[in-house]
Amino acid sequence: MHQRKSNIRKDYLNKLTTLLVSVADYICLEDLDIEVMMKNHHIAKHLSDLGLYEFKRQLMYKGAYASKKIVEANRFYPSSKTCSNCGTVISKLALNERIYKCDDCGLKINRDYNASLNLLSYLTNEIGQVLPEFTPADLTAMQLLFDKNNIVTSKVEPGIQQKCY
Repeated sequence: MHQRKSNIRKDYLNKLTTLLVSVADYICLEDLDIEVMMKNHHIAKHLSDLGLYEFKRQLMYKGAYASKKIVEANRFYPSSKTCSNCGTVISKLALNERIYKCDDCGLKINRDYNASLNLLSYLTNEIGQVLPEFTPADLTAMQLLFDKNNIVTSKVEPGIQQKCY
């Protein structure tokens, strides 16, 4: 049973990293402190099942092989605590707070989506150029690649925005 679970994880990570490197020229990752995160007994088992180190290792070597730029954000970069709209940094943000609320500009947004927008701006600052946005056609093609490779994704029609909090 453990071997089967390990094989499923390896297959998933190989497909996902290959797909990401094939569709993106620039990728930004957070340097997460996994050891500290593993001390939280509520999420430790889930984190260990993800294989985050292996994901990062494969992404790095496949990115280097394909001449893609992989940027790693500093461990202390406040991607979740920074407002992607106005740049205000809040001092405390508990892990169970899933909606980011900015007191300065009034932005209410999913915490993870906010962090991804901040990592995009970090990447843009790091490489010194403006990155093109994905068009709905690009997103549809990417969705088809994920579906073809049996990588689980949410089925959202391009061009229709999901509810923003």
